[in-house]
Parts: sequence; structure tokens; C-alpha cells
Amino acid sequence: MFTKIAVATDGSSLAEKAVRIAAELAAKCGSDLTILHVLMHGEPPAALRRMAEVEHMVSNQPRVQEVLGRLSGDIPGQLAIATVDVERHRFDHQIIEAIGEKIVERAKSDAMESAISAVDGKILEGDAADEILRAIENLDIDLLVLGTRGLSPLKGLVMGSVSQAVSQKAHCNCLIVK
Repeated sequence: MFTKIAVATDGSSLAEKAVRIAAELAAKCGSDLTILHVLMHGEPPAALRRMAEVEHMVSNQPRVQEVLGRLSGDIPGQLAIATVDVERHRFDHQIIEAIGEKIVERAKSDAMESAISAVDGKILEGDAADEILRAIENLDIDLLVLGTRGLSPLKGLVMGSVSQAVSQKAHCNCLIVK
């Protein structure tokens, strides 16, 4: 029935449920399973930043004075500020990547409990809906499984914007998990 199944996860409880359902379907159909995760944009929430540091997922955030100390001589103040900002953005991206890797590894581990022989994981970067659509097209996916809503702060919506956009534009069947 389905030879290639993908599941999109952001680590939310609905996404975890979607992973379990996708894994069960893959096991029953003898399908390949691919876990998809799109990295979040912007600055990670303080709680994620702290978790990443505490769990040693990334090295400690560079201290402003250390960065300024590495810069030589008298440089214009704006250049020093820009350099510090670049260091902060680099650190934020490292946190986001580390969290993304953790989400995919956990989803793969959960999926393997359903007696699937192999699970692949893909970490994507960009607009969530666009990246998921591109991945399912490139991977020739037969079925995409995803939750109705993820970690978005807009919890009042009946269906999340990503799941709605993907389900409307996807070339394959979509199973939306509530």
C-alpha cells in the first residue's frame, strides 16, 4: 500500500503521537520511514538555551568580553557590536541544530520500538511547510503523517498553518493526527 512513509516532527506531544502512528503503519506495511524535522527560526527560547547548555549539547555561550578581547587594537564600536552579534547568532544556531538533532534521534528511537528495520532522519532548514513539501517530493513519499498543531504559540487554531499548508499542497496522501 505505502512503500515510503514520512513523518514531520517538531518534538511536540502531537508530533510524538504522529511518530508512533507513522511507525506502526510502516511496520504493518513494510514501508521505509523517514523522520523530518525543520529547524526553528530566530532566537531559541530561554528554556531551550539553558537545557542545551546544561546537557552539554553545545559549548557555553561566548562571553562578550572574551569576543571583544579576541579583537585586536582599536576597532570602531559598531564593528565590535556587530562581531558580538554574529557570535550570539552563531551560538543560537548551534542550539537550534542541537535541539533538532535531539528531536530526530528521539523520534527515530521511538519509531524503532515498532519493529521497523530502519528509520532515516532528515533535518531541514527554512520555511517549515516549504521544506516538508520539498522533502516529500524529493524522497517520493507515498504518505506523510503530521500533527494538527505543533509548538506554535497560536494554540487556538483548529489546524496549524504548517499542517494545513502541507496537506493542501502535498502530492501524496496525508494523515493528520489529532
